[in-house]
Amino acid sequence: MRPDANAAPAPTTPGEALEPIVCGSCQRTLPGDSRYCPHCCGLDGRRGATEAGIFLGAVLGVLAGGLITAVWSSVVGTEQTRWSHVLATLATCIIVGVVIGVVRTRKR
Repeated sequence: MRPDANAAPAPTTPGEALEPIVCGSCQRTLPGDSRYCPHCCGLDGRRGATEAGIFLGAVLGVLAGGLITAVWSSVVGTEQTRWSHVLATLATCIIVGVVIGVVRTRKR
C-alpha cells in the first residue's frame, strides 16, 4: 500500500523518540533521526560522499575517455591507432575524473 501524498507527517515532540531505521548497506539499526550510517559513511558522513565522488568521477572519466578515443581513432585512422595510446588516454581520463569527483565532494 502506497502512502497518501497529501497526508501530513506525524507530529513529533523533542522528547519523543523516532522509529529506528536500518542502513541499506550494512543492515545496522540506526536512530530515526540519523542522516547517514556512521559505520558506512564515517562519523561526519564524508567517507560516503568521497566514495560516491570517486565512483561518479570514474564513470564520467570512462565516458569521456571513450569519446576522446573514438574521435581520435576516427581522425587518424583505425590502422594507425595503437592500443597503448588508447589505454593511456582512457586511464588519464579516469584519473582526472576521480580527482575532480573527490575535490568536488570535499568542497561541499
